[in-house]
This record gives sequence, C-alpha cells and structure tokens, in this order.
Amino acid sequence: MTSQERYPVLASSVLLTATLLLSPALGTVMANQAGNQQAAAPLQENQLSVKAKRTEQKLEMLVPALDDTSRHITLETKAQPVYEIRYEKNNEFFARAYIHAETGKLLMFYWDDKDFENPDDKLAYKSADTFMAGWIGEMRSLYKVTRAPVGDVIYSRYVNGIRVVDDEFRLSVNSAGQVTSVSGGENTLTNINPADFLPPAQAMKKDQLSHFIPPRLHLMYTHGENQTDLVYSSAFSGYIDAVTGAEQLTNRQYRNWRWKPISLTPGGKVLKVTNEQEATRIYESEFGMSLKGSTLNGFHNEMESIYFSPDEKELVVAKDGDVIGFKSYSNAPSQKGKATLSEKQVLEKAVQFMQPYLKQEEKEFYYILNTDEENPNQYEVEFVPSVEGLPLVYGRCIVIRVNGFTGKITEYFQKLDQKPAKLPDKRKAVSIDAAAKALLAKPTELLYIYPFINGERLAKPVLVYSINTNDINALTGKVKE
Repeated sequence: MTSQERYPVLASSVLLTATLLLSPALGTVMANQAGNQQAAAPLQENQLSVKAKRTEQKLEMLVPALDDTSRHITLETKAQPVYEIRYEKNNEFFARAYIHAETGKLLMFYWDDKDFENPDDKLAYKSADTFMAGWIGEMRSLYKVTRAPVGDVIYSRYVNGIRVVDDEFRLSVNSAGQVTSVSGGENTLTNINPADFLPPAQAMKKDQLSHFIPPRLHLMYTHGENQTDLVYSSAFSGYIDAVTGAEQLTNRQYRNWRWKPISLTPGGKVLKVTNEQEATRIYESEFGMSLKGSTLNGFHNEMESIYFSPDEKELVVAKDGDVIGFKSYSNAPSQKGKATLSEKQVLEKAVQFMQPYLKQEEKEFYYILNTDEENPNQYEVEFVPSVEGLPLVYGRCIVIRVNGFTGKITEYFQKLDQKPAKLPDKRKAVSIDAAAKALLAKPTELLYIYPFINGERLAKPVLVYSINTNDINALTGKVKE
C-alpha cells in the first residue's frame, strides 16, 4: 500500500489532473508542463559524477547488449539530481538508465527488448543471481529472492527476519536469460550496519497497540457515486513505532488534518465565462495573474471548458460556464530557504481568497494542510465541507495552493457537489474503541522503515508495526476490504 492510498482524501493534484484529463487537449498541456518544470541540460560522458560514472561502467559490463550504443545524457533536477542516459543504436532508442547524481545509485534501467516470453523459474533465478553477484557482490547474501506473479525476480532485504521497506531490487529476465530491466527501491542499501536495527524483542506486544490506535481514528462521511457511508477513517500513515507508539512517516509530503472545523462567511460570487476573452480578463483582473499580453486559448468538451496560455503555464477551468479553478505554473517556482509564512498566515491567505466564491450554505469546513514534496515552500490547503458536524470527503473539497514566501495564490480548484439527500445516522456508530479493535484484528507486520522527520529522511531505520488503514464501517464495525 502506498502512502497516498493511506489517506482518506484524494490529493488535490490528483483531483485537478483527473478533472483536466477529461479533455484530450490537456494531455499535451500536462505533458509539456512536466518538461517546463524540469531543468535538463545535455552532458558529455566525462561530465558524469565519479559515482554515477562507476555505476554506468558496471552496468555496461553486466549488460553486453549496450555494446555499440551511443549515449545521450541529461541532468534532471525537478525533485533530485538524476542523470538520464539514453542509449541508441542506429539512431533509434535502445535503452534508458536513471542514476542518482550524488550517490551513484541506479534508480532504473531498461532496454528495448522484443522478447515478451517469461523464462522458467530456474533460468530466471540463475540469470538474476548472476547479475546481482556482479552488481552488489557479497551483499547479495543480505537479500531474499522471490518471483513476482508477473515474472520479475525480486530481491528483498531482511534483517533479524524482518523486511526493510523499499530496500529491494526488481529484475526482469527474458526467455533467453538476459536481464532486461533492473530497478532499486528508495532505501536500497541505505544502511547495512546490523547494529543499527533494533531487535524485534524490544517491540511492544501487539495487544498494546490498542492504546495508540483510537486517537488516530476519526468519524466522517464518505461520499461515493451511489451512497454516503459513515466511517471511522484511519487518517494516519499506517506505521506505528513498535517501541514508543508514535506515528512514523515514510513520505515527506504529509497530509495534516486539522480536526477542529472553521466557520467562514460565504460571498456567493459566481464567475461566468463563455469565451477566451472573458477567461483572459478573469484570470488577470479577478485572480491577479499576468499573461504578459497573451490570450488564453480554449478547449471545450461535454464536461468542461479549459483555457490555457500559449506556453501552457497558465490554466483556467470552467464547468457549465462557471469558473471552477485555475493553476499557474509560472507563479510557483521552487525557492530555496525556509518559507516565511506561518501556518496561520497560509490559512488566512487561503480563506481570504476562497470566501467570496462560497455558496451561502457553505459555511463550515475542516481543512488539511499539505506541503509539496518537490517544492516544500508551496503549501496546499484542502477545505473539506462539514456536514452534520462531520467532514464529508472524497471528491467534495476546495483546493488552494499558497506560496510560502509571497502568500500569492497559485492554484484554486473547487468541486463541491450537491449535499447528499440522505446521511447515515451518526448516533448509531459503534464506539471508537470497537473500531480500533476491528482494525487491529487485521494482520499486522513488524517492519523496518526509514521515516521522515521534519522533511528529512533518517539515516537509521526504525522498527514499526504496519497497521491496516482501511476505513471501518461505523454502523457495522467491520473493516472495509
């Protein structure tokens, strides 16, 4: 289960992308934006870092198919410094490798293999083992090997009989016994000192976990396509320190709920748009964004109208003629240093912007504060409507991004559907302790993870319990599958 799947509310970027991708034109827009946000510079082989060069040389030695290829190297710096090496034969794509510039770690390699037949287990294991012996030498003994149902061979590291999360290698082998792809986990060979791994005997007993789960469960309504459920949502990472009971995070971008609702004053303002000129005027005069003399272009489908600038860095989205959102890429550059705005100031900026566009019945919200993993000084606030005193989540939210230095709003998107006609009776909910008991009845697992503290990954592993984070039906007390 990924970090994203552990949380009860969809990420705003997913919400916006899902909405925008209803339009074929936005495939181009979003694809180009990925390029706009990356700084890629062509390099020569002798410009690779020493560690990256060593990795590439080892890769060439272990993959004879790379002989007689030309190389095209770029340095990508969107999230971390990564070399992309594109191998070509006869001026056509042949293979690609991604290598971390600072550590020399191979993140991924694959080549254009036309052999789609899976080898038998004996050949797959033998070929993978030969590759791994050349790749990590004696450290191969630290890993247990399994075969995935799709045919890949997976090397997972275990210490004290406990799996180290994301310390693994995954290899694909074709029917000729050639390794055609290899990728490493985020924590691969992060720490190989056994003394840094806490013995499992020091972990609390499973029944002691019951003290730490109830405070992390929250009653809420979840609104699906056909019905609204009352659930206890396990709004936490799913990892509990096996010694202290503290929550541990494996993702730098943490979704931080604030469980006290806030009251707002709706303005009832509606922005109507029917053409490119109106969209341009609204973008500049209403949202305060500069298009530097250019005009937004429009694309329309049955669901939405999407207006975007010629360089595709500015977007306005409308539904049924009403503006429901915008996003500016040019006003959200990554900035170094610590953001100067406090959480209170970020919230104030978001509320000040949002209130004029709220409908009269939209008066109370819960909110979630997020930071952007790639731009930690860019804050994202999700406003979830309060209905009958509880959050109503899944798709029903307003998303606002705030620049942590300037306070400028760089994204606004609202998708508040009509309130459900019928809500489950919250008075019939089982107790929170009963919900926690049902959750802990599901399988738990001791794991080693490398958690994030204040946005930085720890160098030493932490022993944790992995807890099922599915919602619990608050009326039946059963964990949802």
